[in-house]
Amino acid sequence: MVFEIPEQNKIDFEPALEKVYGEDEVVEMFANILEITERARSERITYLKQLEIDIKPALEKVYGEDKVDEMFANILEIIERARSERLASLKMDDITRDCSWYKDEIMYTFYADQFGVKNKNTTNTFKDLIEMLPYLKDLGVTTLYILPFMDSPMGDAGFDVRDPQKVREDLGGIAEFDQFMAEAKKYGFKIQADLVLNHFSDQHEWFQDALNGDVSKLDYFVFRKEPPKYECSQDGTIIKYIEEDGGPPSERRLIFTDASEETHYRKVNIGRDDYYLYHTFYPFQLDINWENPEVLYYVLEKIIAFWSNKGIDIFRLDAIPFLIKEKGTNAENQPRTHCIIKILSSFNQAIGPRSIFHAEACEPPEEVLKYFSKERVFDIYGGENLTRTDGVQVAYNFPYMPAIWASLITGSNEYFWNVHEETPPIPESTAWAQFLRVHDELTVEMADTSTRKIIYDALLSKGKDFKGLGISGRMANFLDKNPAKIGLAFAILLSLPGMPVIYYGDEIGAENNTNHGEEAENKRKEVLNKIDTNFCSFDSRDINRGPILKSDFYSSEKDNVIYKTVKNLIEVRKGMPVLGRGKLSRLESDNKEIFSYRINSDDQYVIVVNNLSGEKLETSLTLSNDLVEKIGKTTGMVNLIDREKINVCLKCEKLIVSLEPYQTLWLN
Repeated sequence: MVFEIPEQNKIDFEPALEKVYGEDEVVEMFANILEITERARSERITYLKQLEIDIKPALEKVYGEDKVDEMFANILEIIERARSERLASLKMDDITRDCSWYKDEIMYTFYADQFGVKNKNTTNTFKDLIEMLPYLKDLGVTTLYILPFMDSPMGDAGFDVRDPQKVREDLGGIAEFDQFMAEAKKYGFKIQADLVLNHFSDQHEWFQDALNGDVSKLDYFVFRKEPPKYECSQDGTIIKYIEEDGGPPSERRLIFTDASEETHYRKVNIGRDDYYLYHTFYPFQLDINWENPEVLYYVLEKIIAFWSNKGIDIFRLDAIPFLIKEKGTNAENQPRTHCIIKILSSFNQAIGPRSIFHAEACEPPEEVLKYFSKERVFDIYGGENLTRTDGVQVAYNFPYMPAIWASLITGSNEYFWNVHEETPPIPESTAWAQFLRVHDELTVEMADTSTRKIIYDALLSKGKDFKGLGISGRMANFLDKNPAKIGLAFAILLSLPGMPVIYYGDEIGAENNTNHGEEAENKRKEVLNKIDTNFCSFDSRDINRGPILKSDFYSSEKDNVIYKTVKNLIEVRKGMPVLGRGKLSRLESDNKEIFSYRINSDDQYVIVVNNLSGEKLETSLTLSNDLVEKIGKTTGMVNLIDREKINVCLKCEKLIVSLEPYQTLWLN
């Protein structure tokens, strides 16, 4: 990192300086070298102090006071190795990139093998994906989220990672990935990749070593030697484990009830002994033991440092609430889980502060807030100070998503505003990732009972149930393949502050793929049958995955109404930074079918008016005094979406506008 040059080394420096630069320059140049050295030493001291503040208390809480100094020293060594291997171009980007760059991003999510295939009988490699970059550039998205691409047996669409330092061979391996990355960067794209840190595949080398007799490797997983004592809820979704030490029981959600034994534990025989390994999700996804320091070192060096030095810009933390399985708890959102995240985040910012963490935490808003943690200003190795949280910087807004769907279904804005009012403010430097559909189900876990019923009653026939937790399916199916409704949904998504997330194919009206659901079921059956032939291998989420032809995407540029709508909305949003970085506040309407709000910052504002109904409506919006002054006595405003002047009436601090069915106005 830095090289110290003690003054006693003068005897080594001065002769060399004299030979290269001449006797007259020696004294001044040596003094300058000492000054540079002192500055570097000072920066290193600041850097170490910041890391100590961020990491040591977290290490103590997870691993104990007696291990802190040794573990901190080991982490510093990993940081220094990672920094020494980092490309100069990445180091320069670390220093020069705007610290809140992610607030202006528009994310596009896809599976590498399924996005833009040449024909229905082939899948892509990363080399093929290069041909999709012009399409993505034309669409206007800025960050590409490539769903799991690391080496995997593919029992769970790649979320069962076998070797986190390898790229799947069917995708072209690491060589084609590097080629794709280089081309994507030429187009100016940023890249998001998954950190699947709650579990590894049972094909991972640790578990395979254990099966081959090295039982010490079981310490890398969450396991027990005796079968658990437990009680099940009537529906089998809650398991109450009776702890042997007499402490309070551990009540845990059993998420994959149809693809598990009765508990979270998978029985494995090694030699003459039985062991019981814990899994939050599928039984081939074994939860790793974060209380083992070797697991931490492995994740830091072999995963985060490795992929950060490949140029990954955003790391999505998959299933992050489940890391620590504290006895007597539900094993979600535990304090020591937040300590682990703090260590990972501080490490990531030490080796490559250009990149950020994005949490997938489907939890109540007050719990998600904790994943952001606290803001602090730091300067680790030069450049301008960064203001960043010591947790994650972006998190999916799970409560907003079903609230938007309920408002779209019922034509009433109240479902959104009820959730909005319960959502706490997040740190200034952070952002929500806003979404309507992703690769998973339309989850209703964060919705209240009445909202769940509304969504299930309206959408279940248009998709497939996912274990009672939500409904799988595509946006187009849920919105009756109606371009006007789909356009309205995208207009809402792209007008909300934060980072909008678009799922591949939704922008061209792609529909449910039941054939892919059946194919994925057969592939998963091969993996599950090695454990138990009675497990259900159908996963409804697979119907909103699957291949989409390259020709379907490129032809949409010419004649697809949905595509043109989305492209235009993206273009307008990118020209109005307030939409990504501003604050959202409600504008009261005299009509529940009108979903209206204001997005404002210090120097910009946009009034958004959405007609949730299929009827033409006139509405009256109540404005604040400052907005009345800004609008003045004008009789017209500009609708940014189509650049047309809209006739408005400003009377008695109310703005009166007319909207066509499912129309959106972005007024300025």
